[in-house]
Amino acid sequence: MFFDQIKELDGNIKALKEHLTNISSSVEIQVDHLDDIAGHIIALEAIMVQILKKTEIDVEAAKAWVVQQTQGSTGKTGGSTKARDVVDLLTKK
Repeated sequence: MFFDQIKELDGNIKALKEHLTNISSSVEIQVDHLDDIAGHIIALEAIMVQILKKTEIDVEAAKAWVVQQTQGSTGKTGGSTKARDVVDLLTKK
């Protein structure tokens, strides 16, 4: 009986190792995807900064739009502070 339990425990540990290896592979893939997304966002920000240098916009209207679009999903009055910070960052001259 004791050896049966040891054998079962060994099988469970091997299965756990396999599951953890699969999880690790999945996490690596997700990190690669996030890196791709980050690269696209940075490139789009670079393009927007160049456009904004030549085009006047109403920064307060842009922030108000952010509030309107994010207030419901964040559950916060004022919406996403990060998004408003990005508006400030992109429109800084």
